[in-house]
Amino acid sequence: MRKKRKKKKMNRKVVKDKKFKGIPRAYLSGTKGAKRSQRGRDIMRMRRLYKQGKKIPKTLYNRLFG
Repeated sequence: MRKKRKKKKMNRKVVKDKKFKGIPRAYLSGTKGAKRSQRGRDIMRMRRLYKQGKKIPKTLYNRLFG
């Protein structure tokens, strides 16, 4: 007698932003225009610095989370 296998639970894909590919749209929600663009650039820059193992400037961190 064979055991039934459980189906693997699939995680839902997060909707990405059209202009800033790779950033979830929820990270940019609530902003419009220049502020949205600036926030998208900051998130991309922080991600790039983190992946390279470099130090993230305090001003950049405060701009996003402060």
